[in-house]
Amino acid sequence: MASVLFTEISELVTNRGVAKKGGVGVNEEDLGILRDGALLWDSRKGILWLGHDGDVPRGLARGARRVSLAGKTLSPALADCHTHLVFAGDRDDEFRRRLGGQTYQQIAAAGGGIASSVRATRKASESELYKLARARIDRCLSLGVGLLEIKSGYGLDWPNERKLLRVIARLKREYRSKVVIQATFLGAHAFPPEAKNGRDKIAYANSILRKMLPQIKKEKLADACDVFCDDGYFTRAQARRILRRAATLGLEIKLHADELADFGGAALAAELGASSADHLLMASDAGLQRMARRGVVATLLPATAFYLGLPYAPVAEMRRAGLCMALATDFNPGSSPTLHLPFAMSIACLQMGMTPAEVFAAATYGSARAMGLHSTHGSLRVGGKPKIAVFDCPGYVALISRMAHPSLCEKVF
Repeated sequence: MASVLFTEISELVTNRGVAKKGGVGVNEEDLGILRDGALLWDSRKGILWLGHDGDVPRGLARGARRVSLAGKTLSPALADCHTHLVFAGDRDDEFRRRLGGQTYQQIAAAGGGIASSVRATRKASESELYKLARARIDRCLSLGVGLLEIKSGYGLDWPNERKLLRVIARLKREYRSKVVIQATFLGAHAFPPEAKNGRDKIAYANSILRKMLPQIKKEKLADACDVFCDDGYFTRAQARRILRRAATLGLEIKLHADELADFGGAALAAELGASSADHLLMASDAGLQRMARRGVVATLLPATAFYLGLPYAPVAEMRRAGLCMALATDFNPGSSPTLHLPFAMSIACLQMGMTPAEVFAAATYGSARAMGLHSTHGSLRVGGKPKIAVFDCPGYVALISRMAHPSLCEKVF
């Protein structure tokens, strides 16, 4: 039995109270921080014991390899529950255009935005996409990320969406020991460039329902299904049909909701019992309250609002509604070209008024809950087998206050 006793931990962050409260109404006490802590970990059984360093049970720890973490933090690994990690090409020219005053919607209407990434991604081979994605996942690991959701959505036809999902499936297999990857089908990210009119768009939505989703189920290519339900993208009626069909096939469901307008996406997420609704910059109070009643997680993506110069998600209203909040990067080539989850955590504190405790809980337990993995990950308890991270800093706040640090993570295990 390979076991390790981590001792002299400066801050052992358990998230005990966060998990007990379901990620709602989080404060500093809920992080369950043990200073000068210790944790006994076994490669087969997970966490055997945790507590203060002076209380280690000698019999249980006999034979374990001792590792001192003096001056360091041990916690649940970070979880990035919203990324678009598999794509080719870049959209650097759009950066100049935005600086010149063009909006996200104007750039998209001129053939840029998602359509630009679709063209580049369709040209790339499966092996090329895999090589690009590997380098990005290695970057995530270096920052302490142990759970990672990866969406498709830059193919927008069946051969290319399948290509992206096959890349994600290969990553899941080859990184199984290092990071938990959730594959999300986002064929309804936008309408394909060849869809020139309303009839073409209806035909594409129908192809998702009748061809893509059944084939994804047959080939076991996805864990979840997402739809971009917003002004200029998929309507509520289209999103409802797609997500209901996905749910009948056993997929988790989630939405890109109310990013560009109050489009009723939050209310739709509640109606369907989605695991999460993401963005929510323009969501109404009524929609947020309905989400809270149904237990839908609010996934916040502050780097996107920062990069696009948009208003931030209404955190105060989410607190009042009693929502569990998650935090993610929204890594993509156009509106959030960063994999740096701790940087997004910094923005959430500095620009959105979240407390460090709220942010840490959102980037660990909250994001695990948004992925449907919170029964195993996002908190530390005896008998649990979560992804765990060791950070070279004396406390969790350093992950947030040392903005855009190269990496404080020593290991994810």
